[in-house]
Amino acid sequence: MPARLSRAANLGPTQQLAKFEPARGCYIGAFIERDTAVMGNIAAFEELTKKKHASYFTYVGYGRPFPLEWVRKVTRNGGAPHIAFEPNNGLKEVNDSAYLRAWARDAARAKCPIFLRWASEMNGEWGLKRYGGGPSVDKDKFPSLYKEKFALVSQIMKEEAPNVAMLWTPFAEPARSIPLYYPGDQWVDWVGVNIYSVFVHNGDINHPSGEEDPIAFLKVVYDLYADRKPIHISEFAATVWCKGTGQETVAWAMEKTKRFYTALRDGFPRVKSVNWFSLDTVQAGLANNNYSLLSDGRMLATYRQLVADKHFLSRVSFNPTEWNRPVKAGTTQGRGGLALRPASNEDMLAVTGAVAATIDEPFLRGLKNGDTVSGDLNLWAQLPLGMEPRGIIWQVDGQTRAITNRAPYRVSIERERLAEGEHTAKIVVLTRDGKESASSEITFTLE
Repeated sequence: MPARLSRAANLGPTQQLAKFEPARGCYIGAFIERDTAVMGNIAAFEELTKKKHASYFTYVGYGRPFPLEWVRKVTRNGGAPHIAFEPNNGLKEVNDSAYLRAWARDAARAKCPIFLRWASEMNGEWGLKRYGGGPSVDKDKFPSLYKEKFALVSQIMKEEAPNVAMLWTPFAEPARSIPLYYPGDQWVDWVGVNIYSVFVHNGDINHPSGEEDPIAFLKVVYDLYADRKPIHISEFAATVWCKGTGQETVAWAMEKTKRFYTALRDGFPRVKSVNWFSLDTVQAGLANNNYSLLSDGRMLATYRQLVADKHFLSRVSFNPTEWNRPVKAGTTQGRGGLALRPASNEDMLAVTGAVAATIDEPFLRGLKNGDTVSGDLNLWAQLPLGMEPRGIIWQVDGQTRAITNRAPYRVSIERERLAEGEHTAKIVVLTRDGKESASSEITFTLE
């Protein structure tokens, strides 16, 4: 455990606090939108944890409208929104456009502090696939493209939305490539990192990870950037149930969580925000770990005790008078708004590190168990890292409906080809080594 340090920020004598940075202490936040115990109900979550939280986060795909109603929900409950804004169709579509300016102006109209986590987890293999725009991406040029687009978004937010703090967040691994993607001090307000304590890697009992130390992951980023930027743990969680081993890991998760939150308080004074990813990815059909704080009373009690410490702060510091200026015309909201694409049933969580780095089998995306569908089936396949398919067979009711062999492994099955009523769907992946790997079967209803 790091030696106990002063709780004051480790700033030099002439350095100023960053935007929304508290002089002392650490904001607490969470992702709760899909936790079945509360389903985004902030009041219910705070009643269970016995602590008001300073911030809540959600995910928004580039091209979608600014999440105005969600932002209003967070601010009504006294929190600061933290938005993971993700260009999942590739960075090349990100330009100084009417859409991006309108999105920034919608953020300015919210008149609340916003942490904007732009294109996070870029250093993970899944980040390259998402933001690079497909298999033809030049891996050597990708870091330069990423930094260019981060700087562009940051500049637009500075011009249009002074209430936005730009948050740069790599994944904890691979650590060696993290510095390649740093956009530069003038474009970054806070440096983040996403860290997960998983019981086994990729759901595989032959790859245990229980001895890994989350503090070691944090220390890499902290040592690189804490002398010039506040550190933001944008996502953290520990496995309370492991699908790969089929066992409850609550006691293990409690120890990891105690170590992490205690170390933040005692040894990392420039960590100024920590956010728990509260979701059972197994129940949600996304991956192999239950990370929900609320699914076990012992885990909840541990978290409740840790965040009760006065070091963990319940409100973001800000001065609203700094934002009293007119906002230019343009909006992504409502009819005539400048959103590039309508709402989608694609699950944003499926391409987060919490999921992408921990699956060990193919997943059929675009449908969830129990869905009722009235239009065409727009489906995509998510494969474990390193799986190289020779082809993917898309099956409905055991019959082949499509075959693909090129990324990004998406198909559309016309509604007219299927009868009303209940159906099943799955994918079968034929790998280059001659093996087959099938996804779990999903049941859905066509109306």
